[in-house]
Amino acid sequence: MKFREGQFQPTSSYPNVLLVDDEDALLASVRRILRKQCSLKTCSDPHEAIRLLRQSPDSFDIIISDLRMPGIDGVEFLTIAREIAPDVPRVLLSGSLSENALKEAINKAGISRVIVKPVPPEVMLSTVQGLTTGQGDASRPSRQMALRVQDALKTNHTVFFQPRVNADDFAVAGQEALSRFPGLQQTFTVEEIISGAEDHPVIGDLTFKVLGFIDQHRDVIAKQYGNHPISVNLSPNSISDINFVNALIDFLRAHPGLPLLEFEVTEQSNMAFTAEFQDNLPRLLSAGYKVFLDDFGAGNNSIALLRRGHFSGLKLDKSLIARLDDHNTIDSSFVEWVTQAAHQLGMSVIAEGVETLDSATFLQHIGVDQLQGYYFGRPGALLLEGSDIQKDPGTTFSR
Repeated sequence: MKFREGQFQPTSSYPNVLLVDDEDALLASVRRILRKQCSLKTCSDPHEAIRLLRQSPDSFDIIISDLRMPGIDGVEFLTIAREIAPDVPRVLLSGSLSENALKEAINKAGISRVIVKPVPPEVMLSTVQGLTTGQGDASRPSRQMALRVQDALKTNHTVFFQPRVNADDFAVAGQEALSRFPGLQQTFTVEEIISGAEDHPVIGDLTFKVLGFIDQHRDVIAKQYGNHPISVNLSPNSISDINFVNALIDFLRAHPGLPLLEFEVTEQSNMAFTAEFQDNLPRLLSAGYKVFLDDFGAGNNSIALLRRGHFSGLKLDKSLIARLDDHNTIDSSFVEWVTQAAHQLGMSVIAEGVETLDSATFLQHIGVDQLQGYYFGRPGALLLEGSDIQKDPGTTFSR
């Protein structure tokens, strides 16, 4: 892949696929399946594939390997491939794999998909499309978007801040740090940008970019916004990675002068149900940081995650709050019930997307703790000396 002046420029409109398998019949079959829609490189020897990756680690958009091969098996090969090219999705082909072996493979090699052999042609093609361009499976990230974000973090990323207020008196109680990509936002919404990179290691880089910005401008932040907590978004995928969590805690310990930080984790990812996520999240709480369950009510995981505990509070999704102005009895009753249930569990409740006084008054009445939304302030840039005042580049999304 080539980059030029902050824009992602693929060398080909086709995804570059590396397939490793010692079965000549399978290699021939896959060539027939993929050759018209992919740039395909096949290797029958995993050692040859490793040499190829070391020579050119950025040449491939996806790596596919059979499980059973002479010398080293597919899990071991993909583990080495992960070390060489960590950002490239990895797929394992297997005739049979036990549940424990599958978990071990996913954890050890960071495998994105396991495909059971024999492989139907449409499954192979949709897997490649889904992991490289986001076409085959809407739940998977677009690698191209992840690379766009990776490039934008160098020169085309900034952080805006949106206030939160106490519900009882509407006094400012905190700020949420929100990533903005001025160049990318000429084509994509913030939601498309973030969701496109959600399951890619670059989402962790984005977190550290935001924390670095806060650290660099801590004095300006205190002067402009006061000494209030700042919330930072974390991806469930990042929390599921023990290396990311260790690096995050080390960073926080190494920067004791940072403003008081809180973290928000979206509920819209099944990664939040993995054992790794459940093991790693309490480490942030033990380190003294509040963690909020973000986007509560937007998906299907809200109640299930609430049962798991591990959260200091929750943020009611803006889609729920928007419907309050329509005098929707079901939604208003649900918001009230959630607020009461959260308080019984010792959790605080924040409502985001508050855009009218009627909504704010209702939420205040039912006991929501804090409010966030356009009624109290749009996301805004820091007023840095010698820089132009920046405007939010046309988005209503709050991630």
